[in-house]
Amino acid sequence: MKLNFRQDVLVLPGSVLSCCDGADAVQMRVLLWLASDLSLAEKTRQLARLAGCQEKEIREAIGFWTKQNVLVKADDGAVETMVSVATDAPKKEKKEKRTLVQRADTLPVYTASELADLIEKRQGMRELIDEAQQILGKMFNPSEVNILVGMVDYLAMDEDCILLLLAHCKNIGKNNLRSIEKYAYSLVDAGITESSALEERIRRLELLHTFEGEVRTLFGMKSRALTAKEKKMLNDWCDYGYGIEIVRRAYDITVSATNTPSPAYANAILARWNSEGLRTAQEIDARLEEEATAKGSGETSLGNSFDTDDFFEAALKRSFED
Repeated sequence: MKLNFRQDVLVLPGSVLSCCDGADAVQMRVLLWLASDLSLAEKTRQLARLAGCQEKEIREAIGFWTKQNVLVKADDGAVETMVSVATDAPKKEKKEKRTLVQRADTLPVYTASELADLIEKRQGMRELIDEAQQILGKMFNPSEVNILVGMVDYLAMDEDCILLLLAHCKNIGKNNLRSIEKYAYSLVDAGITESSALEERIRRLELLHTFEGEVRTLFGMKSRALTAKEKKMLNDWCDYGYGIEIVRRAYDITVSATNTPSPAYANAILARWNSEGLRTAQEIDARLEEEATAKGSGETSLGNSFDTDDFFEAALKRSFED
């Protein structure tokens, strides 16, 4: 036998051997990840995900190895290890060496026997694969089965969440499991591993997608990509709880005042309505009627009406500052 480590090598102190009998599986995994990258000691959430445990167990594991004198506190308070690292190694080798943290950004590659063992031992895995194939409408090759198994075994996503994710990705035209894998990582990073949380995320994404199409049509944006500023505005409008009916009111006021369908001007109007606590179209209509009445009676104070040059200048100034 020989170690098949290629370019990735972990070096641990010999004292670890005398502590192994007293260490549990979590503590061993934590030590291995720390040996790959000591900065993980300050990133307990990420380390917990990589080691497959809770953050509380991370602190306990670090405490265990500290008591065993395998980990020690550095002068600046950070954890360092008694691992010996060759300081005279060529710089070229250091550049070529990949860390385990970098490789953790993709799912592990299982051998055929490992896949068969996981599918056999993990309850419901075979059914999950069958349902996933039905959702995407194709038979998976070994690489695709590897991804699906890794999402359960490595990312700890529940099966309902994975099936929901696959259905959502198919609906938006993403049938490639490599793309779905990247999507799954972004969800896990956001703390979404259960179907209930994913349902809420999908609901918002689908709402935003439909809303974006309606806004594009209203403002004549056609098919061009939205700017970062426009994306933020649409997100803000959704956060306000404003549907296309309310946005259309802001659009009408904008065109009436400027003769131009300016999203920035409309955004200033919508932001003002939100700041004033106006939530429904009825409330907004009532406010507009009040302002029109006040304007007709000469009681309008500066800023109470949208149809003023002062407000237009303020709105544009605000949009440029944003």
